Amino acid sequence: MRYGLFFVLLFSLESDIRALYVSGVENSKDADKLVATCKPKINIPFYRAYYASGLGFQAKHSWNPATKLSKAKEAANQLNLAVNAAVNDFEVRFLRFSYEYKVPAIVGITKHTITDKNWLLLHLNKQHPLWPKIKLFLNDCDLLSAAEKKGL
Repeated sequence: MRYGLFFVLLFSLESDIRALYVSGVENSKDADKLVATCKPKINIPFYRAYYASGLGFQAKHSWNPATKLSKAKEAANQLNLAVNAAVNDFEVRFLRFSYEYKVPAIVGITKHTITDKNWLLLHLNKQHPLWPKIKLFLNDCDLLSAAEKKGL
């Protein structure tokens, strides 16, 4: 019984984090909440990747150019650490791909987009809880060819 409750709570927390990720794109308070929620658990790649994404959203929402740059670079560093710790995690790889795709190339942290795109296409997980949102993102991504998009 104890394990069942643990998994229900864990799934609920993951759902809450994913919801904060979606809303944190446009809402700075949700980006801050995402960072605060995930930071204590960054030793787990899932949480590190979402922590990093929250840092990226904080960079986006910041008006200070120095803060934008430092948060963007820290987000990239944390995403790389998360991927290195969980190379075969579809969600973690997608988070790095989507982050690097959205960051302007001039920032100089977009070196994994092609590798991650190819990996994601080889390991599509249509059963993933975020698949509908991931599919929308990939369909809008100009790094994918028409044939690649057709295979989604």
